[in-house]
Amino acid sequence: MAVMFGGRLGTLATVVLIVGSLVCIAWTGALAARAAAHNSAEQARRAEAVLDALEPLAGLRR
Repeated sequence: MAVMFGGRLGTLATVVLIVGSLVCIAWTGALAARAAAHNSAEQARRAEAVLDALEPLAGLRR
């Protein structure tokens, strides 16, 4: 939007739109990284549960 309306808007409005866009991009990246970390941790917990279930003496290990 900043590029399309840059000529009509003032400099301050253009800067605000650009900064807002960068904030949205950073926020989306942070959410994606958080989701990936959560999925990785959940997958590790499930893998550990499966390995514990397959091990006959799983209770003695801990």
